[in-house]
Formats: sequence, structure tokens, C-alpha cells
Amino acid sequence: MNTALILAAGTDARFQMDVPKQFVNVNNRPLLVYTLEKFQAHSEIDEIIVICLDGWQEMVRVYAKQFHITKLTQILAGGDNAQQSTYLGLQFLKEQKNMQSGDIVIIHDAIRPMVSEELITKSIRKCRKSGMGVAAIRVMDAVMRTDNGKVGTESINRDSIMKIQTPQAFDFGYIWEMHNLAKAKGVTGYWDNTGMLTSLGEKIHFSEGSDLNIKVNTTEDVAMFRALYIMSQTE
Repeated sequence: MNTALILAAGTDARFQMDVPKQFVNVNNRPLLVYTLEKFQAHSEIDEIIVICLDGWQEMVRVYAKQFHITKLTQILAGGDNAQQSTYLGLQFLKEQKNMQSGDIVIIHDAIRPMVSEELITKSIRKCRKSGMGVAAIRVMDAVMRTDNGKVGTESINRDSIMKIQTPQAFDFGYIWEMHNLAKAKGVTGYWDNTGMLTSLGEKIHFSEGSDLNIKVNTTEDVAMFRALYIMSQTE
């Protein structure tokens, strides 16, 4: 069983629009739907579960019906951060779906609507080989350390840096065990599974990412997504 766990529970006070960014409409379609459609269309995805901002569950249900997201099987309220939201999704899969080692969960940000079929496939394939497949790309810009965002204090070798994205595919038994270990050790509050895992001494196995696999964090990103989407439809 390959289950897509879509994280759509985040809020960001810096995002200057009237609705949470995962529900912003672009060409009469919310960002979340673009993301769901990619996993709906992927032949290796058996089901989709959305971890949703509390209070928006019915809206997700309406969108799923309107845009024919038939693989959506559950909508769960999220937690205070991505780590907690992911745990709630994994807990549901364990207790209600009886997922085990050998099953794969593919965790993806709702606000990465440009994810491609190829990236999802490569994440799953890497997971089957190494127990996880985390989309990542090389950093092409110069990188500096800073304490305040205004003054740089140290240049960092970009060859030693990777930018982490989603999708992130994991063997279910492994990621369930790691989340429970983190909980037992008080390792909490991480916004990405890889941060939690490395804090527990684990190594991260990368799958292929893409510069086009943007994360929509700002109003400028919304405009960029709109342009990229239009461009992809004309190719």
C-alpha cells in the first residue's frame, strides 16, 4: 500500500492574503487541489489522506468532490506543527489502516503544487531501495551564515548543502518507529521529518528534487506558480 499524506494544516501570519496559502485560488482552483491532482493521477498512489487546518475539513471534502479526487479517503485535523500533524496521520494509518513495514507513506506539502509524476516515482523507488526517498536539490547560490538576516558572518561551502523538499517517501514501519522515538525523547517541534530524523542520529537518503518544485510561501510565490503552471500547459 502506498499512501500519500498531504500536509495542509499550516498557517503563516506573514502570508498577506485573506485565506491560508494552501487554499489560495489560482485560475479558479486552490493550490491544494493542484497538489491533490498530481497524486490522484499517479498510478502508484493507492490512497490520499489530507492533514487539514482545523475548520477547513468540509471545504477540502467539497473540493475533492468538485475536482474528482477519488483517492481521498480521510481528512484529519492537524496539530500545532508539521511534526505533530505528520504523527497524527501516521497514527491514523497504524490504528485504522493497520499499515506495517513494507507499506510506503509519501509525505508532501500541500503548498508544493508543481510536484511532478517523476519526482513522486523517484521518491518511491528510492524508498524501496533505502527505506526512504527524500526529494532534495543542490544549492546553486552562495550561502552565508547570519545571526540576524542583516549581516553575514561566515561563508558556507555550498557543495556541502542540500535543499530539502517534499515528496518524502518512507517505509511506514521505520517512520512510525522514529516518530514514536522522537516523542519519547522529547524531540518535538520540527517542521520537517528530516530535521527530526537527523536529531535522532539518522541519515537521510535523497531522491531527485527539482527547482520547479517550488514551495508557495509568499504572494510572490503565488505569482511564480501561476506563471509556471501556464508555461507547463503550453509545452
